[in-house]
Amino acid sequence: MLHPRFLPQSLKTRVTLLTLLIVVVSFLVLAFFTKGMLREELLRNTGEQQRSALNLLSSEVDNGLRERLAALETVALQVAPERLGDDSALQAFLQQQLFLAGSFNGGVSLWNRHGVLQAEAQYSPGEIAMPVLAPPELARVLREGQAVIGRMQVNDKLKLAWFALAVPVRNAAGEVIGVLAGLVRLDRANFLSRLTAHRFGKTGHFFLIDASQRLIFAASDRARLLEVLPAAGVDPWTDRFVQGFEGTARVENPKGVEVLVSIQQIPRTRWYASVTQDPDEAFGLIDAFKLRARLLGLVLVLLCLGLIWLMLRRQLAPMTAAVRVLDGHVRKNQMPTALPVVLQDEAGQLVGGFNRLLDALAQQQKVLRQSELFKQAVLNSVAAKIAVLDQDGVILEVNEAWRRDESDGRPASEQSRVVMKVGSNFLAACGHLESHAAPGDGMTAQVGIRAVLAGRIPRFYLEYASHSPLRQRWFSMSVTPMNGKGRQAAVVSLEDISERIQMAQQVHELAFFDPLTNLPNRRLALERLSQQLVRGRRSETRLALLFIDLDKFKPINDELGHEVGDWLLQAVAQRILACLRASDTAARMGGDEFVVLLPDLQDNDAAMMVAEKICQALDKEFVTEQGLVLSISSSIGVALYPDHGDNEKDLLRLGDEAMYQVKKNGRNAVHLYRSAPVASGAKAAPPAAAHAYVHLRWKDAFKMGSPELDQEHQALFNLANTLLDTVLLRRKQPQVFEAAYEALLVDTAAHFAHEETILRGLGFANLTHHAQQHQVLLSRARALHQQMHDAPEKTGAEGELTKFLVSELVAGHLLKADREFFALFAKS
Repeated sequence: MLHPRFLPQSLKTRVTLLTLLIVVVSFLVLAFFTKGMLREELLRNTGEQQRSALNLLSSEVDNGLRERLAALETVALQVAPERLGDDSALQAFLQQQLFLAGSFNGGVSLWNRHGVLQAEAQYSPGEIAMPVLAPPELARVLREGQAVIGRMQVNDKLKLAWFALAVPVRNAAGEVIGVLAGLVRLDRANFLSRLTAHRFGKTGHFFLIDASQRLIFAASDRARLLEVLPAAGVDPWTDRFVQGFEGTARVENPKGVEVLVSIQQIPRTRWYASVTQDPDEAFGLIDAFKLRARLLGLVLVLLCLGLIWLMLRRQLAPMTAAVRVLDGHVRKNQMPTALPVVLQDEAGQLVGGFNRLLDALAQQQKVLRQSELFKQAVLNSVAAKIAVLDQDGVILEVNEAWRRDESDGRPASEQSRVVMKVGSNFLAACGHLESHAAPGDGMTAQVGIRAVLAGRIPRFYLEYASHSPLRQRWFSMSVTPMNGKGRQAAVVSLEDISERIQMAQQVHELAFFDPLTNLPNRRLALERLSQQLVRGRRSETRLALLFIDLDKFKPINDELGHEVGDWLLQAVAQRILACLRASDTAARMGGDEFVVLLPDLQDNDAAMMVAEKICQALDKEFVTEQGLVLSISSSIGVALYPDHGDNEKDLLRLGDEAMYQVKKNGRNAVHLYRSAPVASGAKAAPPAAAHAYVHLRWKDAFKMGSPELDQEHQALFNLANTLLDTVLLRRKQPQVFEAAYEALLVDTAAHFAHEETILRGLGFANLTHHAQQHQVLLSRARALHQQMHDAPEKTGAEGELTKFLVSELVAGHLLKADREFFALFAKS
């Protein structure tokens, strides 16, 4: 008699059997679908690839033979009939044909019409004498007057192989009067060894085989050179290959190894080419089909789940009906009645248990309703996931948001999913937060929650990461005492803060990294330079700053477009990084200028070696994906701490000066900054205070809507930046500063006049006051300029003028005063 648990009416038995049947059928379908398709497709594709490679190989071999026959025929045409009786003249003539040395590494020979060897030329010293043409082949050329490719000849003792190509020598009447032959030795570099030097894939090899002798005379597998294939009748496949088979087959080679082989016959000869490959390499491509198989498996799993769900729904229908009846009784506050038992299985036993609990449920109905209302009022009133903990950290209640999305933001691992439900210990689950906890106030999640439960702190807050393989997410945890009355309970609130964290990370990237090259920008470079200087002072180590400016970049950017220029800057950044250590820093300062920081240097030579390495790397050609070849170079200035300066401004300025010295001396070089020599007896003057001027940067947000005025504003920004670049050199090159000042002032005055004309046409109400501001600014600029010339010894005069021109005349007026009429262009 069967045990009751295995009876057919058992719900667990039916569910187990049906589930097992569905899963087995699903995987049988999957195995049937994938079994034959992948291997058949891979064999077909690999065979096509092999035959394509063989077509190219056989074509190249045929071309090589044809070229060498043509070379022999060219020389044969030059052999005069009267020379055939003069052996020494023929010998000298052949020795002069040096171009044949590249085609026939074994030399050339000449026979008369009687088959007597009259001359032979060896183009390499120390040649080993070997027969060139077999007598039947020589007689065939003399008899038929046709070019011949000789049979493959082998010296087993010396492990040598060679073959000859012969053409007839004719007189003016077209009669064959001799034979000219060239010898190709296979133990030396020749056109066949070059063609078979490469392997096919990882395990494949190319072979050239003489079908008449079943001899492998050229191969990428050097171990099989001069190997003789099995004799006729031993290997059927070898016999088919020798008889002219072309195609692909899966066979065992003479060594008993299974290979995938393709055969291609070579015209003009009894040769054929073959390529072999390990089938495991070909079938390795099955990995490419894994995604498709996984997707199919996923579909089958979902199908199984759907079928199982439908099956369980049907099988558990009596239980579901019983639950609905019980729920109706509870919600209507009526006296519960016994529920019907449909089948005597697990569902029937469960319904019987319900019947026994009905009396107790009726008595607790009022209490449960009040508890439900309280829970809904307190826990479901917020969108965050809320849980209530007792003094031991056990979860007492959770809100609907927690139930709906239990796994999101869970601090526990995947294996402890169930511990986040009501009745589980939340403190134990928080142990998985230890590795993700932010420094904060120094408390871990467990310590902070216990402190709140013990009343030592009024609130605990923690932000932590909860990443999955498909998505990165961050959450915040807030723990507060229950009702704030010292009750031994706490409320935990979990919120998704992924968007805020990701936005902060994006802001950090934009603030500190160059978006084009992904290198640190000027701001981060200066910050790291400051940090390295502090570290260098503390540890008494040396630091080098390399100031790099690209040569010939602007013509490329202007003529080939910004897209090519951007690609070139990215490639330059990668080459610079390849020359550095992990502790070094490479940054883009703007445009085509880069800076490299080299900390912890032992001596100056180490910095110069890195600079030279970068200079050589950037001097090599850059080739774009479209095949465009770009040539640039670099000018690199080197400044050292503490040799040349002990602060950021001095190192940057001196590195820049050293770089400009390279520019002045012809570019594409490295220059270490050296201080100007001090005259004998004179005291070295203290270096002038360096000023670091921040350049203006035009943004689309500054546009007002008038293309003409926006273009003029942007041009004034550029002129202001040009002026900033000349300030530090004003005393050495005053004409450069004056030219930049005059250009800025003239363009500014022209812009003001044009702007007033446009505003007058638009009916700007405050035009008179705005025009007066223009005149005041221009007058002030001229006055400061004159004041600088009247008192040249005054310190900071050029700085005051420059600050006014940039901050007030250009940036201040364009970005503040002009805002009054921006609305006029928006309406138009």
